[in-house]
Amino acid sequence: MKRKVGILSAVLVFILGLAVWCPAQTKTLTILHTNDTHSALLPFTHQPCPTPLTWFLMDSRLSWPDELRGPCGFNRDYAGIARMATLIHRIRGAKKNVLALNAGDVFVGSFEFNQYLGYPELKIMEGLYDAMALGNHEFDLGLGVLAGVVTGAFAQSDPVELPLLCANFAFVNPADPNDPTNVLAGIVKESIIRTIDGVKIGIFGLGNEDPVNYSAEVAARFSGHPLEVAAAQVASLRGSGCQVIICVSHQGTSFDVDELSAVDGIDIIVGGHSHELFRKAVVRNGTIIVQAGSHGRYLGELQVKVGAGGVKLLSWRIHEVDAAVKPDPSIQAQLRPLREGVVARFGPVYSETVATAFRTIGHDWPAAGPYRDTPLGNLVTDAMTAAAKKAGFAADCALDALGYTEFGIPAGKVVGNDILRAVPYGYDPATGLGFKLVVVPMPGLLIIGGLDYAVSQKSSALSIQASGLTYAYHSGAGHVIPESILINGQPLVADNLYDVVMSEGVFSFLEALAKAQGFPLTAIPTEISEYTAVRDFMKSLGFVNYKSEGRVIDAAAAEPAVKRK
Repeated sequence: MKRKVGILSAVLVFILGLAVWCPAQTKTLTILHTNDTHSALLPFTHQPCPTPLTWFLMDSRLSWPDELRGPCGFNRDYAGIARMATLIHRIRGAKKNVLALNAGDVFVGSFEFNQYLGYPELKIMEGLYDAMALGNHEFDLGLGVLAGVVTGAFAQSDPVELPLLCANFAFVNPADPNDPTNVLAGIVKESIIRTIDGVKIGIFGLGNEDPVNYSAEVAARFSGHPLEVAAAQVASLRGSGCQVIICVSHQGTSFDVDELSAVDGIDIIVGGHSHELFRKAVVRNGTIIVQAGSHGRYLGELQVKVGAGGVKLLSWRIHEVDAAVKPDPSIQAQLRPLREGVVARFGPVYSETVATAFRTIGHDWPAAGPYRDTPLGNLVTDAMTAAAKKAGFAADCALDALGYTEFGIPAGKVVGNDILRAVPYGYDPATGLGFKLVVVPMPGLLIIGGLDYAVSQKSSALSIQASGLTYAYHSGAGHVIPESILINGQPLVADNLYDVVMSEGVFSFLEALAKAQGFPLTAIPTEISEYTAVRDFMKSLGFVNYKSEGRVIDAAAAEPAVKRK
C-alpha cells in the first residue's frame, strides 16, 4: 500500500512540476517580412545587350574604366509575387509558428498598378500574409480610391480581407458623418492579436506622418505623434496579455532605430519606407529591427525565441527572389490575364525595346567624391527639357527631386516597364500614366530660395536634379552657394524670369512652399507625361550612356580632410 502511495505521489509531483514548467517553455517564432513592394506583381527581366560591339565593350575582363564596365550581357530575372508565394509557402510548410508581414507601400510603381490600382495584389496577398501596414503610397490617389479598392467597389468584386493596420491615422471624418471614406474606419485596424502555439502576439501598424508624402485631405487624418501612439498600443496589447509586441512600421530606418526602438515594450520592428536591405538584424534598446529592401526582390526571415526572458534574436536572413525560385503555378495563372490587360491598354511595354543602356543608369550619386547629380536624374531632366522644347514650350532648364524617381534603369535592352519603374509616381486617370510636365515661369530669386530650402532639409529625397542648371552647395552649412548657380552656362540673375520645366508632383510641393513665402506661381500645362518624355527621349538616343557628371556639387565633400596631429 505504501508503495502505491509513493508511486502516486511521484506522479503528482511530476504533473505539478510540468504544469509549472510549461508556461516558461521557450517557443520559436518565425517572421517572414517584405516592404515597399510597389506593385511588383511581375518579375523584372532585363535582356542582354544586342550587339557584338556592346558585348565587347561590356566584357568585365577588359581593362575599361568602371563606368564602362557593368552587368550588361547577363540576363537578370528577379522578383515577382508568384515567386514570393513559392518561398512563403515553402517556409510555412517546413517550419511551425510562422507569421508573414508586409510593411507597406504595396501601391504605385508599375503598369500593373496603373491598370488595376492594387486590388489583384491585395487579393493575392490574402493567401500569403497575416497582415500589412499601410504605407504613404497607399494614400497617393486619395482616401476615396483606397476605400474603393479595399471594399472591392472599383473591381465590382469581394472586399479585401487581408488585415490592414495603421494605428496613427483617424479614418472617420469628424466634419462629415456621411463621408463615404468613413468606411475605412471599419476596415483598417490599429492592431490585431494572433495566438501561435500558445503565444499571444500583438501586431500594430505605424505610418509615417511626413506632410510631403500626403495630400491635405490625408494629412488631416493624422491622429497623434507616432511615438505616443506606439506607447499607447504597447500598453493596450500588453494589457490584453500579449507576450510579443510587433510594430509593422512604415517610418524608415532612421526613425525605427533611433526613436521607435526607445518605446518601452516593443519587441520587434518590421520596417519599411526607406527601401533598405539590412546586412544583419539590428538590436537597439533590446528591440529587434529588420527591413528587406524593396520591390519584392527579397524575403526576410527572422527567427526569435520567446520565453521567460522575453523575446530574443535567434537568426535573421534574406532570401533572394530570383529565377532560381519557381513561381507558384496557381498565382502564375492569375497573373497571365493581368499582364494581357496591361498590354492591351499600354502596348508591348514588357517586350518592345525602347533603347539600349550602355551602363546601369543609377538612381544614386557616386559613393565617393563631391558629385551629387545622379545618372537617372540627369537623364530624366534632359528628357523633360527635350520634350517641352519639342512641343513648342520655352524651357530654360528642368528640375526634378530625387525622391520622385526610383530604382534606376538597368543596363541592356530597355523596355517601357523599366522606364515606368524609374518614374513611377503620380497617376493620370485619362492615360493611366504618371505625373505630367508643366512649365513654370520663376524669378531667379525664387530658384535660389527653392534650392536653398532643399539643401537645408538635408534629405536625399529633396535633392534637386537638373538639366540646363548647375549649382553647388555646402552640406555642412546646409545652404546653396548662390554665385555657383548657372543656367545654360550663364550666372543666374535674381531679377530675371526663367521658364522651368518640372513634373506636377514637384510643382505642387514648390507651389505650397512659394505661397508660404508670398510668391504665387503659375504652371503652364504641357499634357506630356513624364513617362512619355523619358521613353521618347531614350528612343531618340537609341544607345544611352548616362553618368554623374558634376551638375550638382557638394562643396563640403570637395574640401580636403583635416589631418589630426
